[in-house]
Amino acid sequence: MRHSAIPLSIRLPEGADAILENLVKKLHMTKGQFVRNAVIEKIEDALDIKAIEDVLSRKEKTYSLDEVKRELGLDD
Repeated sequence: MRHSAIPLSIRLPEGADAILENLVKKLHMTKGQFVRNAVIEKIEDALDIKAIEDVLSRKEKTYSLDEVKRELGLDD
């Protein structure tokens, strides 16, 4: 299955392009692959943080793994 993609242009601080170029060569990647992976990872991290914040804001009682095991009679 082929995914569609949109082009994206970014401006890097002076000197960052050379650093990026050296890094991607060592990683055997293109700059596009590296930046795409970094953006996707950042999006996933932001969504994870938002989900955690949403759960924590509910102020529901939480249980440790040991408490759950004891409650279910699964403690060793």
